[in-house]
Amino acid sequence: MSVPWPTGSPQNPPTAQQMLAYLSELGTWIDDRRSDLDRLDQKLQETGNTQGVQDIAMTLTVWQAIRDRYADLIRTWDSGRVTTVDLQKLAVMTWASLNDMLAPGTSLTAGGGLALSLPEACRMLDALISQLNSRFQLAPRATETSARITALVAQVDRIRDQAGLDPPVVRQATDPQVADLAADVKDLVDKADRGADIGGVLAPLEVRAAHMERDLIVGHAERAMTAQKVARAQAIRSALIAREQAIGDLARKTADSVEPAPKYAVPHVESLGDIPTSQPEVDAYLASLDQVSAALDIVQQANEQAFAQVASLLTRLEKAEAVHPSSNDPLGSSLSTQIRELLARHPVPLAVIDPLISAYEASGRQS
Repeated sequence: MSVPWPTGSPQNPPTAQQMLAYLSELGTWIDDRRSDLDRLDQKLQETGNTQGVQDIAMTLTVWQAIRDRYADLIRTWDSGRVTTVDLQKLAVMTWASLNDMLAPGTSLTAGGGLALSLPEACRMLDALISQLNSRFQLAPRATETSARITALVAQVDRIRDQAGLDPPVVRQATDPQVADLAADVKDLVDKADRGADIGGVLAPLEVRAAHMERDLIVGHAERAMTAQKVARAQAIRSALIAREQAIGDLARKTADSVEPAPKYAVPHVESLGDIPTSQPEVDAYLASLDQVSAALDIVQQANEQAFAQVASLLTRLEKAEAVHPSSNDPLGSSLSTQIRELLARHPVPLAVIDPLISAYEASGRQS
């Protein structure tokens, strides 16, 4: 049974009938793959192949992540008692990353950076099982050569489907490889039909197909993750440009209103250049956006504190005036008038007003 492929997307959720069909096929497929893994494990333990058993254990990690997400889907499906909102949630769960289903510190891939969806993880699991079958010369349900050929032909069909998901620029490189593999498999089938010996050709083709399918799945996941990061960078960049303009206006207003004004320069997002498209460069670009955001925070805080200082000085003056016997203290009254005149200036001389208010407060305590 080939990997079940869901209908719809988070933006275009499937119907209840389509989701029922997908869940039914997926449940059967998951059970079949577990049977394959159990059969492989039993055969390898009989031969004492320790490395093979470790490889199966790693493959079981992928199977378990798929099985856990399937269980979540079944719970949300609730025997078909679903609303339109539930169907959209099911679609999101289907296409969301499976890495969050694993134990802390583990990932579906060695690098830990990929975010494979449920359908992509299913294809990867099929490729891994096929690779194990080829490496240890074991067939999933039969030992006959015809069964292995049938599985190989089905795998080529899956590879064509997976390659068809790639953008044109990638397909320029992958399509010739897929065509070569398909041609070699066709030659193998023709030889087998003529009764020729294909024992030395079948296993290398199985390994080659397994590697190609795995690489296609990983490449698709990497491009999807990079596209998500580019979209995230675009959203953050747009928000920072808007912040840059607002904080620039604030800084100019502060310079006109307060002296001394903060000396921080407002960083320019455009100086980072255009958003790159390769994953390492996008990661570096996102880090630079974080640095710009932190710098904008510093500039905004400094300018807001400058305005807050004006309000604080006015509050101090009003409190001092409330308790100051101005009628009996001409000097105090003159200080109060002078301070209010300074507060009315543009820009407000903060460094001059602060000691004057301190003197006014002191004269009030001595009166």
